[in-house]
Amino acid sequence: MNFRYFVLLAISVLLTGCAAYGPARHGETVHRNIPYAERGGRKLSLDLYVPANPRPAPVIVWLHGGGWKYGNKGFNVLVRDLTRDGFAVVSVEYRLLGTARWPAAIDDCHAALEWVRTHGREYHLDPRRVGVAGESAGGHLAALLGTQAGRSRVRAVCALYPPTDLVAMGRRYSRYKRGSIISQMFDGDIEDRRAAAAAASSVTYVSHRSPPFLLYHGDRDWLVPLAQSEALEQRLRAAGVECELKVVPGAGHAFHLDDAQLSDVARFFHRHL
Repeated sequence: MNFRYFVLLAISVLLTGCAAYGPARHGETVHRNIPYAERGGRKLSLDLYVPANPRPAPVIVWLHGGGWKYGNKGFNVLVRDLTRDGFAVVSVEYRLLGTARWPAAIDDCHAALEWVRTHGREYHLDPRRVGVAGESAGGHLAALLGTQAGRSRVRAVCALYPPTDLVAMGRRYSRYKRGSIISQMFDGDIEDRRAAAAAASSVTYVSHRSPPFLLYHGDRDWLVPLAQSEALEQRLRAAGVECELKVVPGAGHAFHLDDAQLSDVARFFHRHL
């Protein structure tokens, strides 16, 4: 993950990062900037998109991408339209590299999950029916959160082109040395930080208690290779856990879901939440 990529990513975030901010869609209630935790005097917040369900809505916690270093909770909320299928979407602000050291981001994700479980009913959410989703770095966090928390707290995970084995990712980009985001993440060369990278990898925590997974990955992803999703799929299946990997022909990194794919995601969450 080289410097040029992150310059381009930062420009993309600046140009499109607020695309999700707008008026509530038909039938939605939108709650913005709800504090869920405080770290070092800084309040962390989340946005809620709640459908007009007669009963408390099942919840999808969304974690944005951006290489753990860029983005915000309004950036590419790719599952926002699932409110039309009766799901509430919770988009989470988490601390980025440069403002906090790893594992701050995943700690924040656990705190946001706990907020949903504790305060969800105040916003017409069903805290017993919670799934997690994310893209790229957010897909990494979604997969890690799901495998660490287990099925009792996270009932299903949808991860788009996620890094799942950060030891392998670190070795892939080791030639960039401190220019590699993985080296920055763990503050050193991957061969000296293998234990920390393994502890940050969803493949490490897979067990029979893991939630079911739906994975999307392009077969031409030059940034996060398809092998990353394949590795997680293999671990999950070996543990007897449902996992479907949808390989998207011709797709690179950071693609959006089309209507058919989004309908598949809705069906997946309907089965499990």
